[in-house]
Amino acid sequence: MIDSKLNDILNSHDCDDPAYVISDYIKRNLGRIPVLSIGEVAGACFVSKGQISKFVKRLGYESYSDFKDSCMEYLEAQEQKKPVFDAVLDLKKNVMGFTEQYTQLLQYIERTIDYRVLRKLIKDMERHRELHLFAQGEARSICQILQIELGNLAIPIGINNTDFSRPFCYSGDIMILIISINGRSFSFNKNVMKKILDMPKDIWVITCSPNVPVSKNKLIVPTINDRFNEFAMRFVVDIIIAQLRKSRSEKGGAGMEMV
Repeated sequence: MIDSKLNDILNSHDCDDPAYVISDYIKRNLGRIPVLSIGEVAGACFVSKGQISKFVKRLGYESYSDFKDSCMEYLEAQEQKKPVFDAVLDLKKNVMGFTEQYTQLLQYIERTIDYRVLRKLIKDMERHRELHLFAQGEARSICQILQIELGNLAIPIGINNTDFSRPFCYSGDIMILIISINGRSFSFNKNVMKKILDMPKDIWVITCSPNVPVSKNKLIVPTINDRFNEFAMRFVVDIIIAQLRKSRSEKGGAGMEMV
């Protein structure tokens, strides 16, 4: 998403770099971008309109107009995010309600997740030489958890940049794992997603949305309340990590069969 792309630039450029200046201005004024012209943004950043055009193309957009549309979609998505806690309840009652709903969610996932697909995903993760992750927005924190945990298991893993423009340095056995909690990446970043799905690699998608346009290698995380989708995704990722850790500990023993 937009915020992830901007953060990547802010975290990797000096503060006097034009890319940093533009990213900083856009992030601080994201709510106004849909009504600002390219000239107004260029003037505020003390750069040329051509530099703004190059900047948005660097982010993966065909034009400044496409970039503005994506900003609008991002803002609308943020407005639609539902809070977990009820504004009229006190902390204790909110904690009690959250605990009850979260417990119900975990039990629902345990009953309804497709274990056949889950087993296949884990086996594919085990058999590839290296794993590359792609996620945007809130899903990027899940990528970071995977990067740490799989790194501890000596599984080579990388997180690609948000527009997936960085070329692969490997021609070998790589699996790409897309994490899209609500499937919005497939709506907001159609060109990027097409680029990834067209790659000659094994591609997997983990999502709570059954409507993502992927015909195979798709694990749907079942949920009963979309406010808890992020928690559902984290739970399933923890299951995957636990099974990979179990399989690693069994290597050289009785075998690698999943239970």
